[in-house]
Amino acid sequence: MRETIDDKVRAFILDELPRVTTLFLKPVPVEDDAALQELHEADDVAEMAENYFRHFQVRADDFSVDNYYPWRTKPVFSCKTVTQKKSPLTIRMFIESARAGHWLYK
Repeated sequence: MRETIDDKVRAFILDELPRVTTLFLKPVPVEDDAALQELHEADDVAEMAENYFRHFQVRADDFSVDNYYPWRTKPVFSCKTVTQKKSPLTIRMFIESARAGHWLYK
């Protein structure tokens, strides 16, 4: 079976970013629409994005990690809802941008 651009981008991103596991070392699945900020630090995403743009020859004119970080996380023992000031960054965004040949989001 032939691998699609979606599969290639997804595999590339998951390979480039550090593995995320539970407390019991069980791998955490990362869905295409999951916010990468919930799982990864800005430095890891920035390095992956730089490699992604080079590898897939996607123009990065409008991409900046600062558009997506800092990401606010909910404190462990808090019931308050966290209001995000940044947009979620997802694998789907990288897939769609690879299809277009340039970063589609601002």
